[in-house]
Amino acid sequence: MFKEVCTLISSLTGFPIGAKLQAGHETQNAPARCVIITETGGPAEFYPNTDLVEYGVQALCRAETYAAASADAWDIHKALHGGCNWEMPGQDGGPDLLAMTIEAIATPQYLGEDDNRRHLFAINFTLRIEEGSCGSI
Repeated sequence: MFKEVCTLISSLTGFPIGAKLQAGHETQNAPARCVIITETGGPAEFYPNTDLVEYGVQALCRAETYAAASADAWDIHKALHGGCNWEMPGQDGGPDLLAMTIEAIATPQYLGEDDNRRHLFAINFTLRIEEGSCGSI
């Protein structure tokens, strides 16, 4: 499910995976300005008799200037928050998925600077995902 979510985020923002968009962890050659997507915990889910899952992700936006990190965080927020019914084709033989809703838990939050004096913003999302068909009818 994580690969499908990262691919969706990349397609909605235009941030290429492996460059500006880092999936799961920061690679050694990650640019100074990047967005790192990680899985997070979330609220307990209870949807009996369905395949609906609440899935949490965090976008950690890093840049050499406050303004650039903030701009990336708000770009992610604008692209994802309030979205619904986005199809995510299955990867690596997995099923097709449907993001029923995507909600930001809060607006982007400034975290300060990292050890290299790059500015950090974080934003967390809850995605409600279920298996669904991405084929044409």
